[in-house]
Amino acid sequence: MALLAAGAIRAQDSDTILLKNSGQTYTIVSQVKDPHEQEAFLDLYREEVPAERLRLAESFMKLYPQSWLLSQVYDAAARASIDLGQYALALDEARFSLRLMPENPTLLVLVANVEAQTKRFAAAQSSAREAIEYLDQFVNEANWDELRASAYFALGRTYAATNQLPEALQALNRASAWNRNDAEIFYLRALVELGLHQGMKAASDLTFVAGSSSLLDTKAQDQLRRMQLPAILPEREIGSRGDVPEGSPSVAIREGYAGSAACESCHAREHQTWRETGMANMLRVYQPQSVIGNFSAGSEFQGIRMGIDRRPYFEFQSRPGQWQRFRVDYTIGSKWQQGYATKLPDGSFHVFPIEYNSLRKAWVNYWEMIDPPGSERAVITDFPKLLPATNYQENCAICHTSQLMAAVDGARPMEHATFLEAGVNCEMCHGPSARHVKQMRAGQVVKKDAMEPPVDFRRIGNREGVRICAQCHRQTAVREIGKRREMNYSATTASFLPKTWSRNYDAFSRRAFYKDGRFRETTFIVEAFSRSACYRKGVAQCATCHAPHLAHASTNPTSLKYQDKPDELCLSCHASYRGHETEHTRHAAGSEGSRCVSCHMPRIVNALLFQARSHEIEIPRADLTERFGQSESPNACLLCHVDKDARWAERELQKW
Repeated sequence: MALLAAGAIRAQDSDTILLKNSGQTYTIVSQVKDPHEQEAFLDLYREEVPAERLRLAESFMKLYPQSWLLSQVYDAAARASIDLGQYALALDEARFSLRLMPENPTLLVLVANVEAQTKRFAAAQSSAREAIEYLDQFVNEANWDELRASAYFALGRTYAATNQLPEALQALNRASAWNRNDAEIFYLRALVELGLHQGMKAASDLTFVAGSSSLLDTKAQDQLRRMQLPAILPEREIGSRGDVPEGSPSVAIREGYAGSAACESCHAREHQTWRETGMANMLRVYQPQSVIGNFSAGSEFQGIRMGIDRRPYFEFQSRPGQWQRFRVDYTIGSKWQQGYATKLPDGSFHVFPIEYNSLRKAWVNYWEMIDPPGSERAVITDFPKLLPATNYQENCAICHTSQLMAAVDGARPMEHATFLEAGVNCEMCHGPSARHVKQMRAGQVVKKDAMEPPVDFRRIGNREGVRICAQCHRQTAVREIGKRREMNYSATTASFLPKTWSRNYDAFSRRAFYKDGRFRETTFIVEAFSRSACYRKGVAQCATCHAPHLAHASTNPTSLKYQDKPDELCLSCHASYRGHETEHTRHAAGSEGSRCVSCHMPRIVNALLFQARSHEIEIPRADLTERFGQSESPNACLLCHVDKDARWAERELQKW
């Protein structure tokens, strides 16, 4: 993937924009400091003999039980065990690997087929569906069409085994579309077709299998002889892959954007409450009342001088006694920390390396906070070099501005990108609304689909709702420039939301994760939430708990619903616990330990100089804390019970 912020994937991964089709590669092995551990891992992956590979994997597990690489090692062990026919062992190894890194469609496909083969049909269906969802979400690898076919084959296999023949046929049709030459798919489909009394279709599939060089050719020939069908058979059918076409833009999308000011006359309260949120204030043209940093005369930070001369400025020493001044043209952020940018004559912005943290009431080196040691842009005195990595349009604008459009010319089209509005406006969430404004002014009230702009969040499903928020809150998103140079919207498809993919998590620095696989950084908030059962098996979405149109944003910076009754966020779905909270939590009513989020969303995620809540929404366990330690697998109980250890926590949790 193209990396627009130099070295950003290797950096913190909270300041990264990825573009499709760039060829950027990265592996996690280089982050393992122990050369013996590195070599042991590479030996394992070089080995092709299953028995020896399993031996090397088991040896690695014993030698390096706290390794960053355990997910990959258990994955390799599971594959070797499958090759050896040791299915029970393979499933145990695969489950541990997937616990550390659930987003592994290649392993999930193998697991689904093993579960189907061993008659664990419900588990096989679940694994196959998970694999299909991830295959659609992540950037395509070379063999993913075959993996999709195999996942749909596993689904078809489980449906057929449980006599759900119409469902089996549908899944196998999908499998055939993704792999037109897999005889096993067509043989199983023929058997299903026979069960559905579709003899001619079955004969067509069997004819194909009989003419293949597969292990099933003889079985297919025998089946055809028993059927005694005519020699002239219809051509076998290839099913639909089930791809969702991009479609043509609706009238609303073609008529475009009205700007947030157009919403105010009808939606005055919503407009005013939005104006007070961090989204609206993500980027603002300089105004004196917007600045929270200390620019008073004589202010200095690590050799950088600050002051005010009609507007705030930063001064950098170019040589002894000579200072270069850059004025503040934009403020960035408003809640916990504020950055500043200067606009150059060519229209590009550059972000100053130091920001003002409102929690510490002090200046901080922002790039040093998020970049690895040795980061070029973290050397704050070098800011006058105006590196590509400090360019605002390239590194920040895709989430901090609305309706961003790449420049027409130049090798780096993002460097001079333009935008309709600073900050995150109404239409980034609700879609282009010029047509809606025109209709309302003309008194035309029309029925429309919930996702047709302007989007009605009260009527959309949780997948659609999260997809809207994921535009900015999914760190692994990989983007491509649209047909009309759109960067964070689409003007040419049926949805105003641009198509994005996820970069494989192995591409990101290990500092983004704990060793137990959970996310360590707030910038992966959608990735974390997407792991939760509330999202995957329930109906929860971001708007279940958050709303950008609540009053008093200054005292509710996270836009939480039920700010004074936080348990309501959970009890609205988990109503069986209402009135029995103390019995469930085993902590005194009103105490921190009695709050749902204290156990299920602990404060273990790095934000800007404070710990934020995890959004994986998990049931606490402590077995991995025993393995990795509290620093690499923080357990919610031990955040309060600091005098206890992981074994105590695991014993207590087993009593629930």
